[in-house]
Amino acid sequence: MKRNGKRTAIALTIAMMLPGTSGTALAASPEIHPSHIASATKSEEKLPERATQIVAALEKLEPALKTLTKRTIVKSEMDEKLLNLYLESPESNDMGATVVFDSKTGELFTYNASLYIWKQGEIATDEVILQRAEKAVLELLGADKRKQAGSPQLSKAVEEVDPEELTDPLAIYRTIYYPVVLNGLEILGNRTGIYVTTDYAGHILGVSTELLDLKETKVPDPKTALTPEAVKKQFFTPDRLELGYVLEGKDAKPGMQYLWMNNAYIDAVTGKQIDFTHGTELAGNGKRNPDNLKNITLSPKGEPLIVKSRADGEKVVAGLFDVDTKVMFPEYYTGEVDGEIIHSWSDEFGYEDVSISVDASTGAVTSADIFMETKSLPVPLSKEEALKKAISFIEPYAAKSSTEWQVEIFDPYKQPKLADWMIELNEGEGEEEEDTGTGTYTFIFYELHDGLPVFDRYYWMKVDIESGQVFTFIVNMPEKEGTLPILKPSVTEQQAAEIVAKNLPVKLSYFWPTYKGKQAPFLTLVYTVDKSKSWPYVDAVKGTLEWGEYEE
Repeated sequence: MKRNGKRTAIALTIAMMLPGTSGTALAASPEIHPSHIASATKSEEKLPERATQIVAALEKLEPALKTLTKRTIVKSEMDEKLLNLYLESPESNDMGATVVFDSKTGELFTYNASLYIWKQGEIATDEVILQRAEKAVLELLGADKRKQAGSPQLSKAVEEVDPEELTDPLAIYRTIYYPVVLNGLEILGNRTGIYVTTDYAGHILGVSTELLDLKETKVPDPKTALTPEAVKKQFFTPDRLELGYVLEGKDAKPGMQYLWMNNAYIDAVTGKQIDFTHGTELAGNGKRNPDNLKNITLSPKGEPLIVKSRADGEKVVAGLFDVDTKVMFPEYYTGEVDGEIIHSWSDEFGYEDVSISVDASTGAVTSADIFMETKSLPVPLSKEEALKKAISFIEPYAAKSSTEWQVEIFDPYKQPKLADWMIELNEGEGEEEEDTGTGTYTFIFYELHDGLPVFDRYYWMKVDIESGQVFTFIVNMPEKEGTLPILKPSVTEQQAAEIVAKNLPVKLSYFWPTYKGKQAPFLTLVYTVDKSKSWPYVDAVKGTLEWGEYEE
């Protein structure tokens, strides 16, 4: 579900927009375009014919590249099978591009260009950006590679882009991802495919491709999958749904919803929920443990968590984590990213740090994190002790709007039972099975209204069971305007489950399990919730399937 207060990392980089890539798909910053290349004297290297054709196509797509007249061809220092073509402006070190080719075939490996080649300010429509990306893929990579990828997925635009203040990568670049397609199905779990990066005007800043080698990989026939109707009936049962309120539902109005709390991978052959990394079946078929849902009474003090300055931040950090930043963390950093201001303190080596994120307009804290070495307790915290720790942490700051809360407890992660191929991998490397727990309890405290959780008013935290320290804290408490109404559902949980089974679209895909960085010798067929229209839920008052906001 989408959280109003976005939790943003301190050093948000463009690479975070494309998890799973090595960065080759991204438009390069000026720093990676050498103004002088120590080992790149005018070499005797020449481009293969296909590479020459690609350069001509690039210049046709982006005529501004013709102004980069200082050109050098060198063998890649990282891989001698690759050729690097550096294009530089004779007038500015900030304007350049790098094109990497296969030295034998001349096919494009990756292309990156500096943003500063083009004047910023123009904003193209999504349709224009997609058209330009499609043309670039066909002309630079060829129709055969395009056939191996599916429909393009365009990153969301940031509203009200200010070209004079381009500090957020999301406000500088648009990314188009073409996922690899096999037997008409997307392959989840590897992010392989074709990537194109543009600026907001649609100029092509980056192109790269990483396709699959499935020579020794078993690929199941999609015909072996259960029908969507069968898997939905088997999986979406009443015990997977929870009834609750939302303060800001459809059209930003309060509402009552039945929703499910995880974005599951469902084995398309067995109908069982599987681990989204290893592909092994989850204990309890991924259902929530009813013993880990508790209604509790808090004594909220309502102390404000507002930060308008560094001094405010130091006081908040001291209150939350009992640390003196002036003594323990002398290095200080602040910056604004995507509507949030980040305050971060670290030791002089950068090994330990504490940070908070606050809403740029209100100063309200949206998240806080600490990473530092602490002494272990004589005995690790039990679940009950960890809950007491979480309650004592939250009560000084909890909103006074309610004393009644629901807490959901997530036990320390336990690795599912290893599949045979994982055991063989361990034996082949002379290793034993990995540790099955991460040593943390996670708690989500939902405010209750008329005995039901308010899904978009909550506190979220992690407690280390070895040290007893809260090390991650997230706040999502939008302001109430008036009071929530008392609503009555028109459908039962059973009826809501039937509505889901009848109307919810699910998507069949391949999934490639991984373990210790190695991929399984097979693909698995999985069903996932189709989020193309956003995140689905059942409107408990209307009795209809609806789509709300969702952020992964």
